[in-house]
Amino acid sequence: MVIHVKTVGTLKSLQEGTKLEALEVPEKASVSQVLERLKIREWEIGFVLVNGERVTRESILKENDSLTLVAPLAGGQPKE
Repeated sequence: MVIHVKTVGTLKSLQEGTKLEALEVPEKASVSQVLERLKIREWEIGFVLVNGERVTRESILKENDSLTLVAPLAGGQPKE
């Protein structure tokens, strides 16, 4: 089946910035399996969205799902 993967932010194992690609994965693949296939380590992901909804890494994907991988956010100034 085909899913659409979008990366947001800087992921160490991928190019910097936003990237969108179609990816062929097995039926009933989980988010974790896709992360493994893309060689993305767990700590590189801040959170995961499927079709705009926040999900866990154990979530099962379906044909044409849109998987968004967001790098951890950091920086800014602390509140005083």
